[in-house]
Formats: sequence, structure tokens, C-alpha cells
Amino acid sequence: MTQENSLCSSNPSNLTNGDAASALSARETRDERVRRLYSAPGGALMGWLFDEARVRGHQQHELARQLGVTVGYLHQLRNGLRLPCNISHEFAKACAAYLLVPPVVVKLVSGQIAMSDFAWPDVSEAELVERAFQRLCNDPVVMAALPERLQTLNFEARRALVMLYSELSCQDYFALREIPETVRWLQRAATLHDEAECETLVGHRDVAH
Repeated sequence: MTQENSLCSSNPSNLTNGDAASALSARETRDERVRRLYSAPGGALMGWLFDEARVRGHQQHELARQLGVTVGYLHQLRNGLRLPCNISHEFAKACAAYLLVPPVVVKLVSGQIAMSDFAWPDVSEAELVERAFQRLCNDPVVMAALPERLQTLNFEARRALVMLYSELSCQDYFALREIPETVRWLQRAATLHDEAECETLVGHRDVAH
């Protein structure tokens, strides 16, 4: 069985259903799963789709059928011939239906929506991140769990760190409580983008404690 014909060929047990895949997921920590999905060919969205397909026991042709595309299209997304950030709205909706999430989450994971899209008018992404980072640095509980010299972190590291701690601590570092409730929860979905990066930058520490 080739990789072209099966989503399960990389698994040593050569899965034909979701049992072994579910067992693997159960053994993974949340951070391990994020890093695995981000290292998947084609990035996090493709990793998530193929991970869900493994859990369901779906082969590539069945995944493609449910998404309304060809197997070749999926290969192009996985191999970099097509970029996930350029997927159509219809494909994003199909992915969302398959993953059982709102389409906007798919757009976040694919890169169609950036952190700057959460900023107020006339506030740059850099300003938004810097304000949030300073709020984080003023939290003694958070600072006790982090390495020293946070001020030396670059912009990408600061953004990843703030997003991760906003998710894990439920602290409103981006002042998003000023945004209507129907929109504010989207910031939490954006965390998936930066968790893997943040874990690398701070030494894969257990940031949840």
C-alpha cells in the first residue's frame, strides 16, 4: 500500500480504521500534537485534515471526496505547489465541515487571517503585540513560570508567547474584552498558529504551570 493510496501507510500498524490513531492521540500531550501538526507536509491545516482522516479511518480518496476536491489537489497543498493561505472560501467551508469547526478557524489555521486582523484601526500588529507583552510582563504569576530576560525576545517570540498565555491563562492580554463576544472568541482559535513556535523559543517548557 503506497502513500498515494492510504493515509495510514506511515503508521507501523498500517491502520485500516481509527482505533490505533485514536490511541496515538490519547498518548500525545496537547503541545506534542500541535508540533506534530505543524511539522506535517503542507502545514497545520493539512496536518489537521490528515490527522482527522486517520482517526476516521479514511483513505485519501475518501478525504478528497468529502472535501469536494481531487486527490491531486490535496497532494499539491501538501507538496507546496499550492499554498493553504490561497484556498477558496468553498474549500475552507468544506474543511470546516469535515473538522467540525467554524470556517473562520480553518482560515486562521491556513494563514488567511493574520493577527493584525484582530487589531483596532490605526493600531499596527507590532503595537498590539507590544501592549499585550507588557501586560504579560506585569503579571507576577506568569513571570514566575518564564525564563528571565524576556525583554530580549524578538517580535515573533513575543507574539507567540502572548498568544499562548492568553489561551492557557484566559487572561485578556490583547484587551479583547472590548470586542463583542461573538468576535472575541476567535482570538483563542488563533493560538494554534503560534503554540509550536512559542514552545521552540522558550525551550519546550511546560508553560501550563
